[in-house]
Amino acid sequence: MAFGGISDALKLLYTERPSDEQLSEMDLFMISEIKKPKDGMLEIKFFDRLKALDKLGCQQENSSGVSGLFDAIGRGAKTLGSDGDD
Repeated sequence: MAFGGISDALKLLYTERPSDEQLSEMDLFMISEIKKPKDGMLEIKFFDRLKALDKLGCQQENSSGVSGLFDAIGRGAKTLGSDGDD
């Protein structure tokens, strides 16, 4: 939720009547709520990215100034890059 895109939500917003196939291909994971009030407009609410980052611990910096999550991602990428690339 913290790093997801909203492009498919925008497609949904501007598609008048999306088919079931179109909907199944869309990544709508970032959406927390969809409403269609009486005026016929579509109202989309997204999850709070700051709260998601807080839950991941990204807002609490360690002594080196780099969050633990990004350190873990970097170590994982380094490990994946070293597999068979010698």
